[in-house]
Parts: sequence; structure tokens; C-alpha cells
Amino acid sequence: MECKQSSGDGWIAYLRYGVAVLSIFAGVAIALMTPPDGLTPEAMRAIGVLVFAVGWWICQIVPEYVTGILMCTLWAATHSVKFDVAFSTFAGTGWWMMVGAFALGAVAGRTGLLRRISLYVLTLFPATFRGQVLGLMGAGTIISPLVPSMNAKSALSAPLALAISDSLGAERKSPAASGLLAACYTGFVLMGHIFLSGSFSHYMLISILPEQYKNVSWFDWLLWALPWGVVAFTGLALYIFWAYAPKEKLALPKGYGRKELDKIGPMSRDEKIVLAVILAALVGWMTSFMHHISGAVIAVMAMCILLGVKTMTKEDFKTRIEWPAIFLIGCVFNMAKVVKALHIDVWLTGVLKPIMGFVMSSTPVMIVSIVVVIVLIRFLITNMTSGSIIVAIVMMPSVLAAGINPWIVIFIAFTAANVFFFKYMNTIYLCAQFTTHGEMSDHWPMAKFCMAFTVISTIGFLVSVPFWKMFGLM
Repeated sequence: MECKQSSGDGWIAYLRYGVAVLSIFAGVAIALMTPPDGLTPEAMRAIGVLVFAVGWWICQIVPEYVTGILMCTLWAATHSVKFDVAFSTFAGTGWWMMVGAFALGAVAGRTGLLRRISLYVLTLFPATFRGQVLGLMGAGTIISPLVPSMNAKSALSAPLALAISDSLGAERKSPAASGLLAACYTGFVLMGHIFLSGSFSHYMLISILPEQYKNVSWFDWLLWALPWGVVAFTGLALYIFWAYAPKEKLALPKGYGRKELDKIGPMSRDEKIVLAVILAALVGWMTSFMHHISGAVIAVMAMCILLGVKTMTKEDFKTRIEWPAIFLIGCVFNMAKVVKALHIDVWLTGVLKPIMGFVMSSTPVMIVSIVVVIVLIRFLITNMTSGSIIVAIVMMPSVLAAGINPWIVIFIAFTAANVFFFKYMNTIYLCAQFTTHGEMSDHWPMAKFCMAFTVISTIGFLVSVPFWKMFGLM
């Protein structure tokens, strides 16, 4: 599910075209430069192509996935690396895991299974404003590991939050309505960071780790991310209670959740099949340390079962799987492969040694530095995964030398990247706004929530340090 924003017109359009042209010239100039010590002509050509691609991602002169495919093609065309290196991610388990996981999430949304589960969880909480805040956050946390597309979870859950807000009697765009949208985003999107299957990007981020660190199981990810999750869930709930409290008492009509469940009727055949397949896949992912079957094999097998029993149709396969996002992420992750193949990461370590000395001077400084850098990058690069990869590439040699598991870097970078100080910065957030037609909240109340998330999230990372040490990650 792709949520787009308008590209603007007038002088903004001219600025975008200007950046696009400058990116081409900058890329060519870098490609033709004499390599500094530690780099080869092939590396310079690869860096030139990368600079061009980043420029085009910033200005979005063409869809992001088109730039990604063009970047990989140019790496091969300029003989920077061989074709199988330029497109190596597409033969990896991470990419195929993403394909299968997207398919499961798409069918779960289309059949109505996610809405059913969400409504059931909401019936377990009080019918008050605070109760429904916790209900949305709880329902989202339960749904999060079932659907790896954060865009899909945002788009599917926001209308549910709007319906609850209206039923509570909250005025649209009131503090209470904004608070319920924030609770929805917290549960269905932000809590996805504590589960390996909470985002397809998690699997891809693992794929760029050094070989000895790639064996991260579903339970490993949950255990390592859980301290952050507890801090984030508790802190954001308290912030929503404080910042968005309604002036008058709000309550849902008696039996609201049960009536909504009655409206959609009993579970259909397709819902039952999807639920069974997803649960089987989750069990398979959780127990991979026992049977050693790749998560990608399990995900693709689950997709094939749904296609075989026709619960997932040919039309679902063509239109409901986010193919542009899948190809974009695959191309982005090839950046790490190319950088490593040409030893650009080693060269960067030497160039940035004075700065990295300060960044790695203590664990708190390292954590805050990663958060600050990824947030600044997100003002320019709207794709969360792309920005996280850049941070990981730069940080990886230093954290390895310090004896720190690089999972910590990818977790902090990708989680902290989920910001939307301005609308354009986050398509996941845009999905929530677009599917509620912007009627649930203005942007400023949500921007304040984003600021709170950044602070609380950083505290969560810092609180996690003793646990990470206990788990042997540091």
C-alpha cells in the first residue's frame, strides 16, 4: 500500500528539477575524479552513481523505486561491480522474506481479519478515552507481528481509530481525536519495531550485518527490543493521557465493540485460512533456531499455500503486494553490498576517524549521535530504510571494533527514523492522514507527538543499555 504526497508546483517544481540536474553533474564529476588513497576508480564510479541516486531520491523526480533500479543498473553498466553484485540482494533470503511477508499482510487486510482482531481486543478495554487509547495501542501491538508492512497497518487502522473517536463523541481535530490517532500510530506502527516480523525492513537490515551477526531469530529480536518497547509504550501512553486529555468525559456507547463485531458477522472461510497460515508462519519463524528452515522459505511457502487454495487471488498478487516498495528496498540494500565489495566502508572509517572517536567515546554519546544523525538525514531522505542503511554503513566498522553487536545500530537507526516533523518526511504517517481524509487531526498536534516519541524513544535506547550488556550485545 503506497501512500503518496503531492509533488508541488511552481518554484518547488523548478527546484526539484534543478536538484535532479545538479545530481547528475555531481555524480559524473565524482566518478571522473582521481581516487584518493584507499579507493579505486571503480569505487569512485560507484560513489558517483550513489550521489546521483541520493539526489534523485531527495527531489523525487521519478518514483523512488525507479531511481533504485537505475542505480543498480548503472553500477553494472559502469563496471563499478559485476551485475551479480549490483543486484545481489534479489537473490538473498531477506528480499524473498519480504515478498512472502507482504503477501500475508495484504490478504489479512483484504479479508477483514485485521479489523476483526482489532475490534475484539478493543472490547477488552474500558469504553473511556483512556481505555480506548490503551485499547488501540494494545490491539496494534498484537497485530504488529502479523503484518510486516507498516504502511498497510497505518492505512488499515486509522479509519478504525476515526470511527472510535466519532463514537466516543470527540470533535474531529480536537485534542482527544488527535490523541486517539497518536495511540493508533503507536500501537500499529511504532510497536512494530519490537518484532522482527513487525516490518519487512527488519529482515533486510539483518541481511547487511556481517555474517557472524546475521543469525538473529524472532525471539532474539523481541528479547533485545523489549526493554525499549516497554519504555516507549508506557511513556507514549502517559504522554497521550497528559497532552490530549479531553475537557469533558467521553465514553463509547454500551456494547460498541460487540455490536461492530456483530456487523461484520462470523469469520469467513478466507479469514480462517489466513489466520491459520499466519499463525503457522509465526510459529515457524519463532522456532527457526530448532528446525533451521529459513524464514524466507516459510514466508514464500505460506504465500504459495494462500495462492494454492485461492484465498489469495491472482489480482491480489498483482495489485495488493507493494511491488514498488519491495524493489526499492531491494535496491537500497544493494548499497551495502557494493560499498563492502569496493572497500568504501574501510575508507570511510579512516576519513571519519576523528569524528567517530568522539561518537564512540561512550555508549550514551553513541546512541544520541545515531538518533541525531538519522533524524537530520530524514529531513532530506524520506525513505526510512535508505537513511538507516547510510548510518549503518558509516557506523559498522567502529561498533565492530568496539565489540558492540551491530544489531544495536540498525535497531536504533531504523526505529529513530520513524519521524514526521513535517508531513513529507514519512509515508507511513501520510497513510494514516490520507485514509482519514485529514479529518481526525491537524499536523501540528501530531508533530508534537513526534517530538515526544523522539525523546521517549531515545530514553528507551538508553534504558536498554544494561539489558543489552546482560544479553552480551555490548
